[in-house]
Amino acid sequence: MDVEVAFLKNMPTIKEIKENHKGLFADQAYDNGSIVLFLSGKYISEPTRTSIQVGGQHLECIEGGYMNHHCNPNTKIVMPNFTMPFVSAIKNIEIGEELTFNYETTEAELANPFKCDCHGKWIKGYK
Repeated sequence: MDVEVAFLKNMPTIKEIKENHKGLFADQAYDNGSIVLFLSGKYISEPTRTSIQVGGQHLECIEGGYMNHHCNPNTKIVMPNFTMPFVSAIKNIEIGEELTFNYETTEAELANPFKCDCHGKWIKGYK
């Protein structure tokens, strides 16, 4: 795997998008292929609304919990075998851009399925 490790000067910021809905936003620009964020936190056995599935477990990570779904995302979740999972840019990302990933690439079954704003179809997981 070819991933550029960018110097993480600033951590992404959690911001309110609309009432009772927040997202994670870039505080620096990222080139395609660079690491945006390392995911660390508590592993649990069952999915929650904010967890990210890593193998057979679910990771509760503060920043990761605010990453919203998009069908044409700007990041992906990378799960290397012997290091912690991380978020990698899959296109160039500008300062202030919301960081998103496609939930159906990591989640077998979502704890809270929803209708996607992109196309109105149900996002349930890849199962």
